[in-house]
Amino acid sequence: MNKPQNFLTDTFAELKKTPVDTRLYCDESVFESERERIFERCWMMAGRVEQIPNKGDFFVRRLPTFGQSLIFVRNQEGEVNGFYNACPHRGNHICLEDQGNVKLLRCKFHNWAFDLNGNAAAIPDQDNFFDLDEADTRLVPVHTDIWNGFIFFNLAETPKQDLQTYLGDIGDSLTEYPFETGTTRFQISATLKSNWKSVIDSFCETYHLPALHRHSIATTLAGGNKFGHLVHALESGPHRAASVWGNKNYVPKPVQSIAYQFSSTEAITSGQGAGADLPRGVNPSRSENWGLDINILFPNLAIVIGPGSYFCHQVWPTSAGETVWEMTGFWAPAKNAADRFVQQYFLSELRDVASEDLNTLERAQENIKSGAIKQFHFHDHEVLLRHHYKTVLGYLGMND
Repeated sequence: MNKPQNFLTDTFAELKKTPVDTRLYCDESVFESERERIFERCWMMAGRVEQIPNKGDFFVRRLPTFGQSLIFVRNQEGEVNGFYNACPHRGNHICLEDQGNVKLLRCKFHNWAFDLNGNAAAIPDQDNFFDLDEADTRLVPVHTDIWNGFIFFNLAETPKQDLQTYLGDIGDSLTEYPFETGTTRFQISATLKSNWKSVIDSFCETYHLPALHRHSIATTLAGGNKFGHLVHALESGPHRAASVWGNKNYVPKPVQSIAYQFSSTEAITSGQGAGADLPRGVNPSRSENWGLDINILFPNLAIVIGPGSYFCHQVWPTSAGETVWEMTGFWAPAKNAADRFVQQYFLSELRDVASEDLNTLERAQENIKSGAIKQFHFHDHEVLLRHHYKTVLGYLGMND
């Protein structure tokens, strides 16, 4: 059997090429450690600043991993604050709506009210409480910061790194991408009987494209690339990124051709992006056969960037074998009916492709949980999965 002379895996620091233990994908004690050592300590994305453009605007971010929710609100100074969605009086949710605009954050249980910086603004019949401490009447804050318009939070009492340091080179490389133009937002979500690492890994390799996506995007993102090899891959601390092949000779199907004809940008699944005027950090190898980039910000966010739009996958584990998956897409607002048709067509195409990815996961989890499969054998172009495995082991303090 002929072997390639150069392996992608060799370009990643200290990655082995041996099989990996599947226990990391099914053991509940491992999951509990992940929740404590990863999800309680790492920076994670809550949403976008465009969701709260005005003073008093807020949205609620639910955290299935912890069975709780957070409030993000723009205060009177225009800053974004984050708080636990919990009243310090008796623990009721402050915000029952997903989003809105308020002058005060008000608990509907006993009418305690808080200003947009979390300070108690009104406590009914306060004189009949016993020595209330002002610090105990504030909303509990959560560390909040912004990167390229993405609102991030960290649940640690004292984060080990600020957000910019945590995101490192991969964050710095994408500072020129116009994320702010994608103000039209959609979201699809599902609860999957699969480990969280398997869910996010399913979007981080293209070795599966020729087989699993043979009826959808195999011809656009793997045509002329028989085994679905990546164009480029890199690591950046706990984060990683890959560039996916684009088939420049693809001929659209009839309905696709109508969508492409009236689109002011390229479809993210079209594989036709290399000729676009791309900002720094996008298609970093400047390949002529570039289709799209997948940027994975550890632990649970993948930002997929195409020539004219982007979308995100985010995963929230609730057990070793169950994960809430969210796919959120961002487009520039439609200017006419043709634009709206194009957006809906591309959304439908993207939804179908994601369904193909996700439909394998629950069956695989059954075999992992049963013990029938004790090892994964990662292909060289599944290098991002191997890097993910090693990163998780590092956070858990486990030997590789």
